[in-house]
This record gives sequence, structure tokens and C-alpha cells, in this order.
Amino acid sequence: MKSKVLLSIAFSMSVIGAIAQKDNVGIGTTKPDQSAALEISSSNKGLLTPRMSLQQRNAIQNPATGLMVYQTDLLSGFYFYDGKEWKSMASETGAKSVADANNWGLTGNGGTTPSTNFIGTTDNQPLVLKVNSINSGYVGTLTTQNTYLGHQSGNLSGTGVANTSLGTNSLKSNTTGVFNLALGVEALRENTTGGSNVAIGTSALSVNTSGGANLAMGTSAMFNNSIGTFNTAIGANALYGNTQGHYNVGIGPSTLLSNQSGIYNIAIGSEALSANTANFNTAIGAGAGKTNTGSRSIFIGYQAGFNELGNDKLYIANSNTATPLLYGDFATKYLAVGEVSALDRTNGAAGGYRLLVKGGVMTEKIKVAVAGSADWADYVFEKNYKVMPLEEVEQFVQENKHLPNFPSASEMVENGLDVVQTNAKLLEKIEELTLYLIELNKKVKELEIINKKGLISK
Repeated sequence: MKSKVLLSIAFSMSVIGAIAQKDNVGIGTTKPDQSAALEISSSNKGLLTPRMSLQQRNAIQNPATGLMVYQTDLLSGFYFYDGKEWKSMASETGAKSVADANNWGLTGNGGTTPSTNFIGTTDNQPLVLKVNSINSGYVGTLTTQNTYLGHQSGNLSGTGVANTSLGTNSLKSNTTGVFNLALGVEALRENTTGGSNVAIGTSALSVNTSGGANLAMGTSAMFNNSIGTFNTAIGANALYGNTQGHYNVGIGPSTLLSNQSGIYNIAIGSEALSANTANFNTAIGAGAGKTNTGSRSIFIGYQAGFNELGNDKLYIANSNTATPLLYGDFATKYLAVGEVSALDRTNGAAGGYRLLVKGGVMTEKIKVAVAGSADWADYVFEKNYKVMPLEEVEQFVQENKHLPNFPSASEMVENGLDVVQTNAKLLEKIEELTLYLIELNKKVKELEIINKKGLISK
């Protein structure tokens, strides 16, 4: 035992002598490098540093700058204290380990507290995410209120505020536009100054630049809109071709598909007003007014007015037919009911009629207005009215087979029955008959007087 103590003292003295002589120490070598205060050399052993858990490491009181330990739990590895906090010695390109409770690992974290643990900034600066060094996410400050997510989504150099985008290239070009919402790949891609737009769906409002207050929902809805405002498009390709039209509503796939500059149009139903290029049209029903290019028309029903090209039309139908249940012309204030043919409609309108009904009308009461007293037959009782002698009436009837000053059967077939005119003529004949009876009554009374006086020979 005494010999071991003496040997230990001798070894210690030799080490102290080595330090004193060379200012460096070698373990496993007699020639430590001059640049090293301590050199350990071995071919089959290593240097074992203190090993401890994260909790034990964080419990070290007043750690010295440069203090090194090996952490055994969570994301294990070598850590050193840099004077302010523990730092991992792992490569930045590798799987970064947990340095302390404020950092996050790439393989997940446990024991987090929602009220204190977060990913983000602690100052008034936005949070930026990148993929392959390209902007792919942005959470703005309370001042800008912009939020972007997706490859090149949003324009980080723009000055617009309160914009939200989700999807690759959505709101990519926005500069000063405000209050825009873009959800979908390339939604509002080219928007620069337009504001208050809502684009939901791939390529919705994709090339819009300065148009504002538009709502586009569906793939390629309002795709070509550039400066149009206050439009609503719901459905794939709805208002697809619109460039500068305003106040249009298209609900359904391909509604108002070709509209470019038309305004105040309403189309509800797949392909309704699909070819429209004009203004103030309303179409409700799939395919209603599909090929129409006129203005101020109304189409109601499946394919109602499908092939109509004119202005100011009314169609109510449930098929693609040229003789709808209701057809109207707002310009001439004309209405046809009951699948009236196009020729009859033309003739009726040309004749000044406002309502044409096919198949008859049944009602409990009807009143026909008379334009003026001249259209009624009271002129028969005027003193200057000449009643045709009965002999002439007899001759006229024998030759023409109808009463004088009254339409014949063939004329009725050709021209139809004008209720006012016909009733006036009938009254004319009744009043003429009354005059005939009055005159006959006078003759009878004269004969009675003569008879009483015995002037008539027996």
C-alpha cells in the first residue's frame, strides 16, 4: 500500500514537472502538440464527457462559457454553452437537436405548452417560409395583415394590405390591391391594383388586374376578367370570357361564358346565356338563352329561347322550341300564349294586336274597352243617317249573301273577329231594324186611322 502511494506522488510530480517545463500535457503520448494545452492519444479508447438528460443539463448552476456536455434524451448530442444559452454542436444541415425549451426539432417535439411554445417571431416582423429558397409562406404584421401560403403565393414586395391567398401563384403579382381573398392555384394570379375580390378555385379571376368587388367561385370562374367590377360568378367557367363587364351574375357551369363587356346580365343554370355579349338579359334554366346575343330579353325554363338572337324577347318554355308557352316582345308590347307559330305572331303584331291566344280563352267575365263614342253604332240615330231602303237591302243580300256594311264569312276567316267592330256592326243592324220597325209602325197607325174613318173600301 505504501509503495502505491509513493508511485502516485511520483507520477503527479512528473506531470507537474512536464507542465512547468513545456506548458502542455500529453496523455498517451510523450510529445504533446505544442499548440495544445492537453493532448490525449489512443488507438482504442475515446474521451468520455459528462452525460446527462436535458433536465439535468438545464439544472447546472451558472454554466461557464464553453462548458460542454452530452445530452442523452430527446434529440441527443453534444451541446455547449455560449455564454447565453445551450447550443447544439450538430451540423446546421443535419437534423437539428433541441438546444433548449425555446427551440423546435425537425422530427417533432413533446411536452409543449400552447400558451408559451410557438413557431414565429417575438418582434413586429412578419414570418416568412421558403422552399428551395423561394417564398412559400408569409404571415404579416398587424399593420399589413397579409397572409400567404403556397409556392410564390402573394407578393412580398407589394404594399397592399389585408390580402389572403392560398395556392401556388395565387395573388402572385399583387402590388397595391387590398382586401382580396384568393384560394386555389393561380387564383388572382395577375391582380395588381384590384381590391375586394374573392376568388375560390383553380385559376379563378386568374388574369384580373384592376377589377374590384368581384366574386368568382369555381375552376376558371371569371378567368379573363381584367377590369370588370361587381360581378358574381359561381360555377366552373362561369363568366369565363368577361373582361370588362360590370354587375353581371352567373350561377352555374359556363353561364355567361362568352360575355366580355356586357352589363347587368343574370344567368342561372348550366350554360344559361352562354353566348351572351350584350346587356340587361335575364335567363333562368339550363341552356336558357344559350345562343342569345341581343339585349333586354327574359328567358325562363330549360332551354327557353335557346336559339333566339333578337332583342327585347320573352320566352317561357321547358324545351328548345320556337313556339313557347309564352312568347313576348317588349319592344312592341306583344304577348302570345299557347304555342303560337312565328308567322301568326308576326301577323298579329303587324295588325297592331297585343295579345294572341291559341286554343281559346275561358273566363267568367270579359270586358272589352271601346276607344271612343265614334266606334259605337249610335250614329244610326243621327238625323243625317241614311237608312238603305229595304228593296236595296234585298237586292244586296241576294247578290252578296251577307248584310251590307258587314264583313263576309271569307273576310272573317282571313282577318278574324274584332269584338268591338263586330258588335258595333251588329248594333248598327239592330238599330237600322229599329228604324225600319218605327217607320213600319207609323204606316200601320196611318192605316188604322184610315180604317176607322171608313176610308178603306170593303
